[in-house]
Amino acid sequence: MPRIVRTVLGDVDPAELGPTDAHEHLFFVTPLQPGEEFTDVGLAVEEARTLVAAGATALVDWTPLGLGRDPEGLRAVAEATGLHVVASTGVHRDAHYPADDPLREATAEALADRFAADVAGGGVRSGAIKVGASYHRLQPLERTAFEAAAAAHARTGAPVCVHTEHGTMGLRIVEHLGDLGVAPGSVVLAHLDRNPDAGEHAETAAAGAWLQLDGPGRAKYWPDSTILALIADLAERGHADRLLLGGDTGRSTMMRAYGGGPGLDYLFARFKPRLERELGSELSRRIFVENPARAFSFEPR
Repeated sequence: MPRIVRTVLGDVDPAELGPTDAHEHLFFVTPLQPGEEFTDVGLAVEEARTLVAAGATALVDWTPLGLGRDPEGLRAVAEATGLHVVASTGVHRDAHYPADDPLREATAEALADRFAADVAGGGVRSGAIKVGASYHRLQPLERTAFEAAAAAHARTGAPVCVHTEHGTMGLRIVEHLGDLGVAPGSVVLAHLDRNPDAGEHAETAAAGAWLQLDGPGRAKYWPDSTILALIADLAERGHADRLLLGGDTGRSTMMRAYGGGPGLDYLFARFKPRLERELGSELSRRIFVENPARAFSFEPR
């Protein structure tokens, strides 16, 4: 079967995706961030329109089960803005779920059934499976979620998107998913710029996984110059074809529609033009257009 990108409005040809924000949250609720919840569909539309105005045509939402995931809300955003919106299913890292969360009692088989149904079932379908890892380790819930994600990937073909805590364990995660049957080319690793070590990430890229950077605008971690230097270093090492960029606006205080900043559009309005000035438009097109079309496409099974 031909490869597709599964969006909330239906499957599209990867060539139609266009400039893509590879990691976002339009809705998110977690006990780790009290007071930072955002669930309003109207405000999500308002914020997403700024991203469209800045030149994006697609967005991948990484919100998994139990944390404010809203497929119908994502469909409303897509219909109102014209964005290609990819939804996620899955389970985040352990710390996001209270001790009494029913997801903790689910078996890998039950979670796999849910993930696969979210991707291939009826209603608003997901186009990615999200899991999370803790700092330098996988906790029991995470190991169960990884097993379930691999099984759902085998049934559906959907890519597996992984939260790495502070950019750690990249290659180990790829190897672990490989042992579970997920090829590196179907693995997207987030937050790697929290650990801006090009040598380490080059090994992960060489294994065939996708390196997703999402720190632009977060000066409390690193200035944008650090991320640009990491991109330049990885490109010089021959891994420009494995890089993705996202905004990861995971707090209400990051959204201008909620009175915060830098806003959903920062990646496209501010960081992308600087990348093009300093590193060239060809590299920018590869990272924002060509790579997402490959990373988030799959052959439905």
